Amino acid sequence: MMKRYVVISAILGASLALPACGKTPPLAPQEQQTVNAMTSNLTPRCVGRHLIDLPAGMTVEGSAIVEDARVKTKMMSLDAFNKEISAREAELKAVKSMDAHPFLYLNVPAWDEHSRYFMHRGSERSHIANRILEGYRWENGVRVKVTLEASDFSSPDQADDPIVQRMDVKNSVPTKANHVFELLTNFRGRGENEIPSEPGLCLPDGLILGKAKEDERVTAMFNVASHEDVEFTLVTDSDLVERSSLLQRHRQIEDALSQIEGGRTVRKGKVALAGVDAEEWLLAGPRPTTEVHGHLFTLEGNALADDVLAPFVRLDMETANPLPDYRPLERASLTDAEALAVWDAISRTLRPRPNGF
Repeated sequence: MMKRYVVISAILGASLALPACGKTPPLAPQEQQTVNAMTSNLTPRCVGRHLIDLPAGMTVEGSAIVEDARVKTKMMSLDAFNKEISAREAELKAVKSMDAHPFLYLNVPAWDEHSRYFMHRGSERSHIANRILEGYRWENGVRVKVTLEASDFSSPDQADDPIVQRMDVKNSVPTKANHVFELLTNFRGRGENEIPSEPGLCLPDGLILGKAKEDERVTAMFNVASHEDVEFTLVTDSDLVERSSLLQRHRQIEDALSQIEGGRTVRKGKVALAGVDAEEWLLAGPRPTTEVHGHLFTLEGNALADDVLAPFVRLDMETANPLPDYRPLERASLTDAEALAVWDAISRTLRPRPNGF
């Protein structure tokens, strides 16, 4: 049962325009109170180059990939940043390569005492040409870490190797190092409730200034303390173009759903959003891991667009997820009617950020 539900999740995320079907069930007084508590104070949050209104006080985790470079952020004090850099420096210095060549090639400030740049081989057994570029910067109370893989077959020189002789680029470090430093330079730390007014890519606690480009992917996962089993995940990806839209995958979804006892479609159809060509498919049934009745509501936008100014966007709302500290979950914190009402209140606020692109 658990594996089959995972299959449905994968189909929804993989690659007939139907009208929305199913009516919103009426809410009992207690259900209305629950929905009001979650949706009466929605706050705009910035993810990628889009905005969505979410309950106040939600915590966020996530990361970004920009032209193959992984970008991670964390709010911290300058003192905590310095301690993290010192610990990372000691960790890298302690690694000894299995050959005669260095493991750690560079360990220098990127600009000032609020930054650091490492270049190393990744592990003691890595090929002598392997390079990991690892840049850090502390800005406005946020640490950003940028990591990118590169290779250098010129130091030590491997020009006699027939395979290396056929390579167009024998040393990718200079170009990729420029990319790392560009991301560090353009990064700005920000509060999660701070909505930028200039073009840029929002990631948790940060912003990368610049116009929209290909190969920008941001993932942000939001949780609210009052409903620990509920999670919202928003993904934007300027490089992803599906071969079919969400509703065009109906046979795959329905076939997988038919194998789940108690699994069902709550609603599916096109969704009218400002600036986003969107469709939704809402499922209910036993959830993986907990095997408790819950929900997987999915909205996909711009799935076929192939346009950096209209990037693919996917919103998931899940209930009956495992609780922290491995505490047992007896039931989802939202009923079917509550989950649908919360979904409608939040998902319909998804929109491109003004001047975000």
